[in-house]
Amino acid sequence: MKTRFMASRPSGRARTVTAVAGVLMLGLSVPAGAAQADETAKPMDANTAATAVQHSSTGDPSQAPSRVAAHWTPERIRAARPVAVPAPEGRPVAPQTQRLPARTGQGSAPVAGVSKEAGETADAARTLADVSRSAVWTAHGSMPATTVGKLYFDTPKGGSQCTASVVNSPNKSLIWTAGHCASDGNGHWYSNWRFVPDYHNGQEPLGSWTWKSVSTPKGYLNGGDKDYDLAVITLWPQNGRKVADVAGSQGYRFNSGYTWHAHEFGYPFDTHPARSGITGQDLRYCTGTTWRPGFWPFQPGQEAIHCDQGHGASGGPWLDDLQLSRGWGYLIGNVSYHNSESSDEERSPHLGDAAVKAYDAEKNH
Repeated sequence: MKTRFMASRPSGRARTVTAVAGVLMLGLSVPAGAAQADETAKPMDANTAATAVQHSSTGDPSQAPSRVAAHWTPERIRAARPVAVPAPEGRPVAPQTQRLPARTGQGSAPVAGVSKEAGETADAARTLADVSRSAVWTAHGSMPATTVGKLYFDTPKGGSQCTASVVNSPNKSLIWTAGHCASDGNGHWYSNWRFVPDYHNGQEPLGSWTWKSVSTPKGYLNGGDKDYDLAVITLWPQNGRKVADVAGSQGYRFNSGYTWHAHEFGYPFDTHPARSGITGQDLRYCTGTTWRPGFWPFQPGQEAIHCDQGHGASGGPWLDDLQLSRGWGYLIGNVSYHNSESSDEERSPHLGDAAVKAYDAEKNH
């Protein structure tokens, strides 16, 4: 199977994929009104990722920003449950490649500046010891908390939620999450994404943003391979304000290795191993050193860290070199899954060529 990328703007009920290049291979149709791809698909071997397709709106009125915002009533928000990693129907794809050059981008502060008081409070409370038993992050109102938030969306089973983070990009409108927060891994997209940065205990201090477009590797969209469990979403401006200008953004490191000292953030409803008092209403964090757990065909494109955050934390960022005085670090992974219910070993897809392609599909959209 080719490790091609697809970008899509799903329609509300049909959730059809609106990318053009390679749709016949996926067995999907192009909805009427979808923009034509501006690049021609090129032949490639099984380990090469195709350029993702940028596209315009399908014209589906159910996904207009105002309708998505209105869709998320207080009742729907309260009823949204954490999404589980779906069981794929497709076969595993070839291992992810690292053929593209390493790429690094810095984070950014909100245009109005960063409040340092909360960050300094968090710094003073931190210790040098690794934290694998997640703790509540209390320093809200400043980065990094303002760059991490709840991601709400609809699946065929109802309203769901994950975690996402703002990542610096030319469009200042990009968030990063897990592939299983965007697709069922069997060729179908979810819908109605709504992002709430710095959410805590029912509070939405910065407001919310709704989705404009979404991209995920074909290895996840059409196969559910956990090596590709990542997604990138572009958001519409909120009252003329772009999300990174309001919340700030994290940097990124792609194709740059497996071993980091990372902070991991998320909104878990449970933990692995299980313990009480985890409600999904608090931003939680772990810290620790990541490692590569195996080689192909045994987890070829993944990273691991000790952190007990469970369902609801999916998509949460793993940040290397997070300096609280500036509020940003470098995205080097995202919460994907645990090997078992009783283990705190958590996995992320390695951010290699797949991450570069997904990022490039959305960075200017």
